[in-house]
Amino acid sequence: MILVRFTIDNRNRLIFYGNTVGYVKDDAAVVDEMFQTDELSRYLARLNLTPQWKEGVFDRLASGEMPDEELGQPQKGCRIWQLRKGVDVTMRFIGYEDLVKKFGEPDAENYTQVFDGDLGTNDLEQIYAICRDSPPPGYQGYRMALSDVVELYDDSGSEFFYCDRVGFRPIQFDQRQEQNECHEMTM
Repeated sequence: MILVRFTIDNRNRLIFYGNTVGYVKDDAAVVDEMFQTDELSRYLARLNLTPQWKEGVFDRLASGEMPDEELGQPQKGCRIWQLRKGVDVTMRFIGYEDLVKKFGEPDAENYTQVFDGDLGTNDLEQIYAICRDSPPPGYQGYRMALSDVVELYDDSGSEFFYCDRVGFRPIQFDQRQEQNECHEMTM
């Protein structure tokens, strides 16, 4: 077997002597700094890729994280919002289109925050899996389901996503309550 020194696979991962050492994004190659060599630098230059040497990329890729998760980017905080106790039961566990038809856009007044923390990812599907399968410590609601709202936030602001029948839908969501207020949810 001949071991190819360098290759970029079909998922934009950079393989160096059989090891996944980084990934390609736009015109840059984000590579774990422990693999910083003249040989690899020349290879990237031939491909017109600017190397960005970062710590921890190899470990994150080896643990199963994928390049499209914006490795090297700071993780955003995550808040989970669920419908309050006492809200019309027919609002629960319905898709976005049905909610809008029957009740209008999701209204933050009907929701309570049940989690605020770092889940180690900005990927909404991974957040869903974590909060559905094994909710993290501090999670005070039911397991994530249809009609919940995910908030991803950092110093620049917040983005809100409605948990829909398939995937998530970006929404406007003006939360008017205390950010740190968490209420125990019961069905």
